[in-house]
Amino acid sequence: MVTDLQFQPPDREPHQLEGLRVLVLGLGRHRGGTDLVHFLHNRGAQVSISDPASPDELGPSLDSIKGMVSGPSRIGEPHHPGDLDECDWVVVNPAIRPGSPILDEIAARNILPVTELGLALSWLPSSQMALVSGTHGKSTTCQLASQMLTASGIKAVAGGNLGGSLLSKLDDEDLGQLRLVVEISSFQAQRLANCGAGAAVVAITNLNDDHLDWHGSREAYHEAKLSLLRTSGGRDSVAILPDCGPLAQAETGTERQVIRCRSDGTEPHSRRVGDQLEIRTRDGATLTVRYAPTVALEGPTGLDNALHSATVAAALGATEEGIAKAIGLYAGLPHRYQPVGEHDRVQFIDDSKATTLDAVASALERSDVAVHWLCGGRPKSDPKCNSLQVDMLLQPLQDRQCQIYCFGEAASRWQQALSSLGTAPIECHEKLDDAFASAVDHARPGETVLLSPGGTSLDHFQSAEERGEHFQRLIQQLK
Repeated sequence: MVTDLQFQPPDREPHQLEGLRVLVLGLGRHRGGTDLVHFLHNRGAQVSISDPASPDELGPSLDSIKGMVSGPSRIGEPHHPGDLDECDWVVVNPAIRPGSPILDEIAARNILPVTELGLALSWLPSSQMALVSGTHGKSTTCQLASQMLTASGIKAVAGGNLGGSLLSKLDDEDLGQLRLVVEISSFQAQRLANCGAGAAVVAITNLNDDHLDWHGSREAYHEAKLSLLRTSGGRDSVAILPDCGPLAQAETGTERQVIRCRSDGTEPHSRRVGDQLEIRTRDGATLTVRYAPTVALEGPTGLDNALHSATVAAALGATEEGIAKAIGLYAGLPHRYQPVGEHDRVQFIDDSKATTLDAVASALERSDVAVHWLCGGRPKSDPKCNSLQVDMLLQPLQDRQCQIYCFGEAASRWQQALSSLGTAPIECHEKLDDAFASAVDHARPGETVLLSPGGTSLDHFQSAEERGEHFQRLIQQLK
């Protein structure tokens, strides 16, 4: 694993990029790279790109930057050391793994290694910014907190790992009033350590195991997330943390005050009391908010998401009325426990982004009715599918009536592991379509068909989003 390459903050301001030679290493398909190219081009930088994906895969991204790339480009081929010969900066895509040979090449040269997010966090006002990370719930927390601020009459935007680039906000006429709620993945966090990303608010929703193949160990994965707590955000900065799990005893090591969510102790806390949320603010006050959640916020996981979102939003100035309004209207993010319709009084839930067993347990716990659970995909914990540690699903499966439909290339492995729990009938299918058809046949009015796979989509689909969209098309065909 690379140890020498240290990502850095920019060595100049946004208005000083004229003539700067920048290599964008990994254009990607989620707008972060293309928005970055737009930003650099508009400020007079000379941009080059390198991405091993094929021109067909990158088609829309390449189309959107046509005419903006003035330096050499390498598309559909591996990154090459020669691409580094004539550049001042190299912007590394977060998907490029530690240990990649091109990172060793960068470390050996007099080139400034930066990230798109590191640039944005260095140049945007930190006093109006919240960084949100965690194994689960970070996307929901960012989006919902942003909506709470908007409902409070405060201009806000959610960005970062959610997609696109926050660099465009540097041109916002109302930047002085804008609140920024930024999702940070573990990949991004690991490369922000030296970038001075000292936001006023840092929230970590939870810590479980994920992306261990990328980070190399549980300790390295946790450390990437925890490094955000050690950034200095100033005298009034806060860290928002749960009161359970690995984060229960986490300390910041800085002047940040800590606000715990669901704490019953004497520390500052945000919690649910009856049908209300008591939300602690940065100045020690408490906001009292009526809690009337939508389906997207039901159950223990929904409550956790609401508490973290409200505490983040309150720290950036949201009101009681705005927080309550956003909770009552929240529709959820695509493919994250998303209600996607009914047929013959059977409800369908798309939770395709649930790619870990922790996420599946949370999804199962949300339902009080009989569940027809569609599971499958390549387990992250073991890409070779030699074993599945499903013990954490025992209680959620025991607590409700459930029938299980395994699908995909690892379906038999899922079936074998889940059969050891002895809690529910299990079927095994080659494709999602077949598992879906069987679940629909068995489901009765008032019950739920839940796609919450537990594994990655890469056995049959390009992404979790594509898997969820396929599931939704199957539902539409019923109608």
